[in-house]
Amino acid sequence: MSETIIYTKTGCPYCARTMQEYKARGIQFKEVNTSLDPAARQLCREKYGASKVPVVVQDGKVVQIGDSSGMG
Repeated sequence: MSETIIYTKTGCPYCARTMQEYKARGIQFKEVNTSLDPAARQLCREKYGASKVPVVVQDGKVVQIGDSSGMG
């Protein structure tokens, strides 16, 4: 079974929308809040090249940056 991680930040409406979409599709995920975890924020920037959230990672590979419309 694959692992899905959604990197978010506190109060982000795009993050909330993305998590709602994944829940509606029945996809289990782990949320990592970059507002509370500076190391996760740095990981998103350095490893995944993401300057915005949400960042969706499946099995170690970025599949989405921003919400489904690219906003974030």
